[in-house]
Amino acid sequence: MKRVLIVTGWCLAISSVWVSTVAVAADRFAQRFALELESGAAYYSVTLPAAVYAASERSDLGDVRVFNGAGEPVPYSLDTPREPSRAPSTLRPVRWFPMPPPAPGGTGAPLGITIAADGSLRATAAPPGRAEDDADLIDVAREARAGARVEALVVHVRDDNYQGRVNVESSDDLRNWQPAGEAQLLKVSYNGSTLSQDRIDLNGMRARYLRLRWLDGAPYIESIDAQVQAASADHAQRADNQRQWREGIVARAGPKPGEYFFETGGPYPVDRLRLNLPQPNTVAPAVVYSRAGLEAPWREVSSATLFRLHNGTVEQSNPSLEMAADTDRQWRVVVDTRNGGLGSGTLTVAAGWRPATLTFVARGAAPFTLAVGSAAAVSSAVSRADLLVGASSVAVAARLGEALSVEQDADTRLSGNDPDAMRRYMLWAALLLAVGSLGAIAWRLARGAQVQAGSSAAGGAADGGGGADGVGGVDGLAGDVPGGSGAASATVKDAGSADADSQSTGKN
Repeated sequence: MKRVLIVTGWCLAISSVWVSTVAVAADRFAQRFALELESGAAYYSVTLPAAVYAASERSDLGDVRVFNGAGEPVPYSLDTPREPSRAPSTLRPVRWFPMPPPAPGGTGAPLGITIAADGSLRATAAPPGRAEDDADLIDVAREARAGARVEALVVHVRDDNYQGRVNVESSDDLRNWQPAGEAQLLKVSYNGSTLSQDRIDLNGMRARYLRLRWLDGAPYIESIDAQVQAASADHAQRADNQRQWREGIVARAGPKPGEYFFETGGPYPVDRLRLNLPQPNTVAPAVVYSRAGLEAPWREVSSATLFRLHNGTVEQSNPSLEMAADTDRQWRVVVDTRNGGLGSGTLTVAAGWRPATLTFVARGAAPFTLAVGSAAAVSSAVSRADLLVGASSVAVAARLGEALSVEQDADTRLSGNDPDAMRRYMLWAALLLAVGSLGAIAWRLARGAQVQAGSSAAGGAADGGGGADGVGGVDGLAGDVPGGSGAASATVKDAGSADADSQSTGKN
């Protein structure tokens, strides 16, 4: 019986392991997305949206796979964006000229300013008074001649307290002006500390002249610097424009004052954070931490002075916090509460990142699907250099469709041509045949064990009866010899007669 149980256990173990392996191979990914291909190219690439990051169980996107219509995985590469190399920027002092309001219908250079042969500006009259100053003309012709881009203007305000809006316009001839952006400048001094926002971002523009129009009154300007960067910064600018954002993340208050916690909801490579303060007119230093899980320690990733100031119709907030790409899911913000912290209300967060690009080979028949969401999966991506080979190494853009439900995923896989269906059916048939054969062997072993046990029991009973009762032994022997039963009876009868005769002689 012991051998029967062992064989049966092995049968069940082999069948359960095989079935579970097949099930895991088919359904181990929690989410699938349809891939829409528009041409018959060999390679396709797709930028991973936020939904893929949200479904991933790994910080390195190692559970991303691409399957064809037959359910086969196809080769792919996964390229996470690297921090673009930026040419070192330099701050150069520039000349600026206060300007009175322009005369109606006036063209050419403003009054009191002339253009030299090299394009630089020269003042020919005294600047207007502060009451008449509503704009400033900035000369960046030298930077334009060098082919550099002006990333920003840094306006150093002499006033101890100033807050105002400014519009920026650009021109190459002082006649035709184009909008170049807007900003809000801020300088607040309190208890010996100064909070300032003196930077006007210009996104790497090229122009010979810039004009600042002050919408809330011109400040006293001490100096203006131009942040100049070489033309090689174009790639970095494009990378900034490709950044994706997840808005509306709500931070919950922690057990300690000034402590806030939030989760990104996926392994997003966050490199920017916008902290939206709940109340206007708030200024508070803060430190930001992150960690991968509950057992991991907190580590500091950024710090800044958070502010949200409101002045009439003007509201100004601190810029986004910059950091190295961080895939941690749990975040913590600790605010200095000595000046009241953030006050009441809810702190909301926006997380920004630059998404990865997936490139795959369109091997096999459509439809193609992208699967993600398996903590047990290990990355099988190859490098892009090893993937793109031959003359057809140009990847065509593909589009990631909506997430597929379980029923849609099954229909999608059944609707396509499946050349391996017969092989899977044969594998299942072989499995059933093997399980049936093992069951038959176990049944035969069980029957044999029962027969052997019965024979052993019968032999033991026979040996015990002969040793205990002599008559029984005689009966057993007589039953085996022909005529033995009658001879025994006669012998017993004669013995009885002899006894009777002996008794009669004694009486006489």
